[in-house]
Amino acid sequence: MDLQGKNVIVTGASSGIGRATALEMARRGAHVVLAARRGEKLEKVAAECRDLGVRAVAVVTDVTKPEDCQRLAETAGAVDVLVNNAGFAIFDAVADAKTNDLRAMMDTNYFGTVNCTQAVLPSMLQRGSGTIVNVSSITGIMGFARMGGYCATKFAIIGFTEALRNEVMRRGVRVALVCPGTTETEFFVKAERDMMPAASRLMPGSPPERVARAICDAAEDGQYRRILPLLAAVYMRLKELFPRFAHLLMRRTSSLMERQ
Repeated sequence: MDLQGKNVIVTGASSGIGRATALEMARRGAHVVLAARRGEKLEKVAAECRDLGVRAVAVVTDVTKPEDCQRLAETAGAVDVLVNNAGFAIFDAVADAKTNDLRAMMDTNYFGTVNCTQAVLPSMLQRGSGTIVNVSSITGIMGFARMGGYCATKFAIIGFTEALRNEVMRRGVRVALVCPGTTETEFFVKAERDMMPAASRLMPGSPPERVARAICDAAEDGQYRRILPLLAAVYMRLKELFPRFAHLLMRRTSSLMERQ
């Protein structure tokens, strides 16, 4: 797919990966409909996209509300690409996690993805075309200590994405998955990155622009899964081939670093 002239929805577009993705889509000639809860920041991103010569509309949206997602889809019209990126993290040990925090993360990260997908999918299936790119994480491939609630939401997105891909792959709709490690955005500042296992912090953070390029590439070629950066991709492959060893290595390394 050439993104030139295509209609693209990006959720969580007011900052971080979402903002970078909106701008990269605009650079590639796509018209963008931007969704997030922070209207003022969202409009600034839309203005930046318009400066690149494309149409850009900001739609204040709470992805936990199906009616908001339906309104977003109706505003966008014929959606060629949906990027499900909205999400947040609260890092806590399972024993200390607050039920309300766990529900809030699942509502936004997972059910937000479901709500937006259900809002655009019937039209895509009717036309026999469209691409959905879901942004998960390496924490959806491997569980990390003190991140249980967040990991659960990202594992859920991967399971949902795999099932959806199997349902629609012969009906003209493509489904892709992007799994970044940590990113250099306010997301991990808010989530208190220092609470992550020490070994996981050895993986260098990716600039949001790099993740945005991976998302846009996924929209163009429909490749099922991208993991970045390279070190994270290699380690996740190790985890899939030798799960017990990968978890043992993570625990031992984290323990040693935290004692020091």
